Amino acid sequence: MADIAKIWIKLEDHAVEARAGATLMESLAAAGYLLRSDCGGRWRCGKCMVRVVHSEPGALSDAPETEREVLGPERLAAGYRLACCAQVLGEAAIEIPPESRLAAEVVQKGLPVLLSKLQAMPPAVFKSHAAGYGLAIDVGTTTLAAYLCDRKQRSIVGSTSARNPQSIFGDDVISRIHAVRTDPSALPRLQKMTVSAIEWAMSALCHRFRVDPRAVGEMVAVGNSTMIHLLLGEDPSSIGVFPYTPQFSEDRTVSAGSIGLTLNASARLRTLPLISGYLGADIVSAALAADLGQRPAGTMLVDVGTNGEIIFLSDRGLAATSCATGPAFEGACIRHGMQATSGAIDSVRFRSEKRSLDYTVIQAADGKKKKAAGICGSGVISVVAELLRAGVISKSGSYNKDFGAAGLRPGENHILEFEIVPAGQAFNRHPITFTQADVRAVQLAKGALRAGIDLLCRENGLERPRTILMAGAFGSYINRADALGLGMFPQMKIDDIEVVGNAAGAGAVLALLDESCFERARTIAQTVQVLDLSAHPDFQNTFINSLSF
Repeated sequence: MADIAKIWIKLEDHAVEARAGATLMESLAAAGYLLRSDCGGRWRCGKCMVRVVHSEPGALSDAPETEREVLGPERLAAGYRLACCAQVLGEAAIEIPPESRLAAEVVQKGLPVLLSKLQAMPPAVFKSHAAGYGLAIDVGTTTLAAYLCDRKQRSIVGSTSARNPQSIFGDDVISRIHAVRTDPSALPRLQKMTVSAIEWAMSALCHRFRVDPRAVGEMVAVGNSTMIHLLLGEDPSSIGVFPYTPQFSEDRTVSAGSIGLTLNASARLRTLPLISGYLGADIVSAALAADLGQRPAGTMLVDVGTNGEIIFLSDRGLAATSCATGPAFEGACIRHGMQATSGAIDSVRFRSEKRSLDYTVIQAADGKKKKAAGICGSGVISVVAELLRAGVISKSGSYNKDFGAAGLRPGENHILEFEIVPAGQAFNRHPITFTQADVRAVQLAKGALRAGIDLLCRENGLERPRTILMAGAFGSYINRADALGLGMFPQMKIDDIEVVGNAAGAGAVLALLDESCFERARTIAQTVQVLDLSAHPDFQNTFINSLSF
């Protein structure tokens, strides 16, 4: 078998080289063709369909039973495959249906909450070649967000986001570190996928706002320590083993072309500094945007994502910790979870008279109403909170089999699940349900987050935070009452929880528009005290006590 197989992309009349044994989705993503992957490449959502026009015998791996169930006999007979499932073993000609393409939902809007102060600043004066436009990038484990900025006017022109295509290597950073440690080819593949996603976002933004990509002369990227290593092509393996030390922690400056960015290879790309192996440039960026050092003591910034990161200002200074919340809060690892884009259920309400859930669906700005296709992070929390309030879910996290609702029924292996959307009302004509395993994933995530919050407070002489700044793309939309109801945070007044949106992305924008931010970021990274939860003697008991709702 050859190491390289060629796939023919019929729509673009273009040949893409693919590593033998890689999936179609990975091969296409590396070449810049991003497909929909609402389930994160787990063979469930059916959004990444491609059609095989012609292939040599055995060019693609056989379709397993799970893929056959998702596609159905008619689509299989017509040559359709799931790109996340089909492995490339030889030459094949395929076409990508328009509905399978990841469509950029580009947004033009005012400044995020934490950037309102930019409006009062005068236009910038730059001496470098990078005076025109810039791109701020938040490389999350699950989601990548990009902001096109006018550097001279100190403004955000527009933004977009996409699921990080690396998700097909696993939900969390440990899975991706393991891939690099066990397969020498994994590091350049993971880097290429991230770079392709950035170029996809940059191209979409420049096209939407009629900006020449060559005018984007400056880029700033933030992300957790593993994501920054992978973006720069650095081996993150040391982060996965004790003492979990990154290869580097300083801020880096490279040319865009040196990591494979081609839209403007001469652009300068900079990253913010890291704190430790599990406290990266993203939490530094978030603290920078929130101006945390100038807030009252007792203020805690919680960046809720696949890797929960917490930074706290006490009378002793800044302290931080990270907790393995997993991707449940971002809709991943949930059976019908998806990114917070059009078609995602973002909130529900329990109707006691019908003993069922009403739901709201995110709709695209084009006005075309879309049916529910899955559940995003805020919807996940809303479902659990509403079913908990109604008594469908117990404090222990188990479904109440005696509740008596038509939507509560046995699913796979006769394990209970709750139907949110009937098959006839859903986008792909399959019911959207919330399983017992989904409830457990939320429990584990919220237990890890709460344990981190409680121990960080305890180590700094406080019973609970006085104020919580809730950050992250997920934190932008979550209902604060739902979060308190699940016990994600200590009992406190709802007004003491402030939603600050994607603070990491906001910090990247600030650094892009104001050079002095780099020195402030270095100060944060060098002075913060790190609490290692894995080594804390009370972590296990605190975590277990935090699992109940």
